[in-house]
Amino acid sequence: MHRVIIVEDEFIVRYGIRSMINWESIGMEVIGEASNGREALEVMESGLPDILITDIKMPVMDGIELIAEVRKLSPDIRIIILSNLEDFQYAKEAIRHSVSEYMIKSDMMPRDFELVLLKLKESLEAVQKNMPVSSQAAPPEPVHKENFLLELMERGAAQGQIDRSRLAQAGLADSRPLYLLHISLGSSAEPGYGQGQSAIRRLLEQMWDERTLGYEMFPDRQGELNIVVTTAVNAEPAGLAWLDFVHSCSEELIGRLSAQYGWTATIGLSGVNGQWAELKNAYVQAVEAARQKLFMGSGRVLVHGSEELKAQVPPLEALQISSRQIQSMVYAFQSRELEEYLNQLFGQLAVRRDADLVQIISLELLMILTTLWPDVSRDAEQVLELKKQYFDELSMLETLEQSRLWFMQAFEALVEHMIEMYNSDRNSIIKATQYIQQYYDQEITLQSISRLVHLSKNYFANLFRKEVGESFLEYLTRIRIEKAKTLLTGELKAGDVGTLVGIQDPKYFSKVFKKITGVSPSEYRGLVRKSGQ
Repeated sequence: MHRVIIVEDEFIVRYGIRSMINWESIGMEVIGEASNGREALEVMESGLPDILITDIKMPVMDGIELIAEVRKLSPDIRIIILSNLEDFQYAKEAIRHSVSEYMIKSDMMPRDFELVLLKLKESLEAVQKNMPVSSQAAPPEPVHKENFLLELMERGAAQGQIDRSRLAQAGLADSRPLYLLHISLGSSAEPGYGQGQSAIRRLLEQMWDERTLGYEMFPDRQGELNIVVTTAVNAEPAGLAWLDFVHSCSEELIGRLSAQYGWTATIGLSGVNGQWAELKNAYVQAVEAARQKLFMGSGRVLVHGSEELKAQVPPLEALQISSRQIQSMVYAFQSRELEEYLNQLFGQLAVRRDADLVQIISLELLMILTTLWPDVSRDAEQVLELKKQYFDELSMLETLEQSRLWFMQAFEALVEHMIEMYNSDRNSIIKATQYIQQYYDQEITLQSISRLVHLSKNYFANLFRKEVGESFLEYLTRIRIEKAKTLLTGELKAGDVGTLVGIQDPKYFSKVFKKITGVSPSEYRGLVRKSGQ
């Protein structure tokens, strides 16, 4: 498997890149992510990737600086840079550092991206095939225990078997894994995972009875700590006694982290294991158990396969968000209806207990929020800061209930802001109606009239309907038809009347006139003349 690292300061873009490709099917795996160049270099301390995907413009350390540093580490890493179209000239700087591919974000489609990745994969494999025999047959480097465990946890054992010599080099030949603990520190662990790992190591040294069981600790690519509980190869199984001991130690560890550091920790505990080749499966089990804190609450031990995690979910229809419905409720200031909608949505998520679905739905709701705010704020810098604040706050949430309350508050704040804007912008709608009544015979579009009154198009359209009681187009058409009715009392042809009121197509004018009045223009003229006799 070829290793990939994604570097992009926008979380949604990173998520999109990660989710648009079936990495395993093309022989690749994403081993790490970072939001800037400096973080990326820290990720690479655990191992270099084969392919680096990086944005150009990022805070702290941008893509150009990162590429220059990466080239000092290795000339062989394939690099894909991402950029907006307007940054193309800036991107040319990357060519000096042997960038493999350059892609425009707005043009980036899944199939095109996959083809680029496959092209780089072919070039990597071609290099490997042409390596000298002496290079291929070089003696193995000494095995570093943590790196070996990380590799085993991520990739598994080839054909389910592990070379005993590598186990011996890592100092693991005389032990076998029993359980894997995945420790997820909550957002309260402000000092960072590095200090968190040191604290956990110190506490375990105080707590653990190594005469009974041993343990190995190492961080994963996300910086979260994993503990493999080990026992001697020839030890007799002790059944639930071991599980009870590990569970008790886990609860004690959570309690001490809370008491001494004020940190909230959740521990996912895997099922029982019998050999090192099963470590990858144990890691998947432990991580999945820990992720259930979304639904079960944080600050506790969650055991894979336990009764509380086995809740059977009946077949349910696909869960989808109606962006239009949410936007309509926001623009109509329907806070109570919106609250009910969100409660129902999160209630369905609670029933499904699917952590991935929660992430997807949360991102969709966040995109709706960040799409609506620019419509009702004239301060672009403030909106940008608000978006960053949203991403930061959402990333700190640990449970589904926290997410529900956060979105309720965020949407309520948006509605309150819209109410304030509405009260100050009502005069803009009066100005717009006066303009329409005066210049109805000219071409007037939603975009041109909203620009005239200095409001965004979407916000103006919704505000106009709320204030006038009909849409902008309905109002404009009604005014035109009222003017046409007056002109039809004279001798002008119906087609000419349509032109004079701003409807250039005679057939369309006749169709609209009949739709509103119930009769055609000629029939209306006849009725008027008949009534005047």
